[in-house]
Amino acid sequence: MFKMPLSLLFVCLVGSAVFAQESGNAEKGKETVEELDKLDKGSSLERRQYRNLTESYKDRVSHGIKLLTIVTANFGDEIPEAKQTLEKVKKEYQASLRYYYRRAFIASGKTMAGVDKELNTVLEKFAKNYDAKLQLILSESADLITNAEQNQLVESTQEGKSSGSFREISEATQKLRIAYSQLGLATDMVQANRFYDAIVHYRIAKDYGIRILIDFKDSEADKKAVSDKYAKDLSDNRNQILEGKEAQGK
Repeated sequence: MFKMPLSLLFVCLVGSAVFAQESGNAEKGKETVEELDKLDKGSSLERRQYRNLTESYKDRVSHGIKLLTIVTANFGDEIPEAKQTLEKVKKEYQASLRYYYRRAFIASGKTMAGVDKELNTVLEKFAKNYDAKLQLILSESADLITNAEQNQLVESTQEGKSSGSFREISEATQKLRIAYSQLGLATDMVQANRFYDAIVHYRIAKDYGIRILIDFKDSEADKKAVSDKYAKDLSDNRNQILEGKEAQGK
């Protein structure tokens, strides 16, 4: 992955505020040639470094915007500033590419770095939200498995009774192990400030946890009730937006 010198990174992060002030009222990326020349002053080395920054960050930011679009549609009400941030980063990303194609590489790189920073900030908040939900789901799953194991031991001591749930318990236990392993990976990603990757692992772990909750229900009606309760989560786990009547009230 492209790495910037610390001095350039500092200029990039701090300069974005100055850059915004200098751009005046014109829509970013649509300034006149004269205005653009003022915004894009710098040495040949700076132009090359900022061009590399834009090219290196472009795909990451694009994927981050797609992820933010989906999680905001599903859980945006739980992160109050998410919708506003999403609209802002989409516009800023578009502006960065306008600058890039106009060969205003310094303006493009500064704008792209600002978008990347804002994306990370809001995805960090979503990651904390995912973590809190996941902890509850996995705790409930673990309790269900423990209770089933204890019931199985009691039934095995009663004459004429035998438990047929050994396989189900074994499968659920394996799913829970995988879920906690994914949680561990998500935690590692959070500590490394890789919140996009953290959310991917949180989703996998949450999916396993919800499957355990569904599997331990006996009737189809009860299974459906759990599925309906977590319909938005199950859709989000597949990187999809829950739409229509199903999304209402979830």
